[in-house]
Amino acid sequence: MTITNKNYFEIFSLPEGFDLDLNQLTAEYKSLQAQSHPDKFSGADDATRLQALQSSSIINDAFDTLKSPLKRAAYLLTLNGIDPEENDQNHLSESLLLQQIEWRDALDNATDEGDLNTIGHLKQEVIEEQQNCISEFHDCANAYNFVDAKPIYNKLQFIEKMLSEINRSEEKILDY
Repeated sequence: MTITNKNYFEIFSLPEGFDLDLNQLTAEYKSLQAQSHPDKFSGADDATRLQALQSSSIINDAFDTLKSPLKRAAYLLTLNGIDPEENDQNHLSESLLLQQIEWRDALDNATDEGDLNTIGHLKQEVIEEQQNCISEFHDCANAYNFVDAKPIYNKLQFIEKMLSEINRSEEKILDY
C-alpha cells in the first residue's frame, strides 16, 4: 500500500473539506490499519516491514489529524497555502483579546475560591464559543475562503488552550 504521495483525505477516501463523517473516517482507519499493520508483515523482508511501519505511522497521524476539528482546520489551512502557525497580530481582534482576559480572570478567581460551579458555567460558555467557531470555520472552508478562516483558527487555538486550563483548574480543585 503506497500512501506517501496522498494527502490525509485521500488516504481515507474522503472528500477534502472540513465536514467529515467521523464514523466513515473511523471505519476507513480500522480497515487501513488491518491491511497495513506492521504485525501482519512480521515474516516479510526488511524493506516490506519498514514500508508497513511507515504506512501505519502515516495512517495514525492522518487519523489523529482528521478526527480533531482543530488539527483538521490547521491541515486544511496548510493544504490551501496558509501557514496555521504563522503569528499575525492582525488576526487577533480586540474583542478576542478582551475575551481572553475576561475568561482568564474568571477562571483565576473561581480557582482561587475553589468554585466548581462557576468553573462549570465558564466551561460551558467556552464550549459554546468553540462550537460557534467550528461553525464559522466550516462556513469559510465550504466557501474556500481560507484567508478569513485563519483568524477563526487562531480563536479555536485559544479556546482549546482555555479549555485545557479549565480542566486543569477542575482537577486542581478536585485534587486529582
